[in-house]
Amino acid sequence: MIRVIRGTIALTALVAVLIQYVTFMNGTDDGAAIATLRYFSYFTIMTNCLVAAGWGAAALWPQTAMGQFFQKDSIRTAVTGYIVLVGVIYHVLLASIHDPQGLEWYANHLLHTIVPLAVFLDWLFLSGARSARFSQVISWQVYPVVYTAYTLIKGSITGFYPYPFLDVNDLGYGGVAVQLAGLIFTFVLTGIVFVAIGKLQARLMR
Repeated sequence: MIRVIRGTIALTALVAVLIQYVTFMNGTDDGAAIATLRYFSYFTIMTNCLVAAGWGAAALWPQTAMGQFFQKDSIRTAVTGYIVLVGVIYHVLLASIHDPQGLEWYANHLLHTIVPLAVFLDWLFLSGARSARFSQVISWQVYPVVYTAYTLIKGSITGFYPYPFLDVNDLGYGGVAVQLAGLIFTFVLTGIVFVAIGKLQARLMR
């Protein structure tokens, strides 16, 4: 049953990414290569792809190296933190300036609401033994930091920034640095809270 649930989560994330890709491509005048590069510049899309790959591997190929990797409590906790923040940041900062219509509306809510909530509930109730440690929280920041560095480097070349809080054209590097400090703090705090919840669960189970 757990494998079925995780497979369903993976499939939902994959379908949402594909639907959003179709609507994105239909709404742009850029060439296919440039538009695809821009589409996969969004943290939301990359993180939903990570969920699709990781939860899919855990569901379909649990005995493989990849399946075992994504069944580790530390990895599941880190990815859960990423995808939960995808939902939180969207609804707090971006939803008011984004008005998707038609098919995009459904894909948008799958990406920013349904998948984050499903992953969180899976992590909260189906993770089993807890082993994530507070000392691992800093290493979990490699993913968002590498994403940010990639986005800023690419943006300096193309002039395209996927999010307003990363837009050097409007904020300058100083303004972006302030935004990033707040985001990294949020990622670190989320990781600490999730580890604390896991430890509390383990204590209650004992």
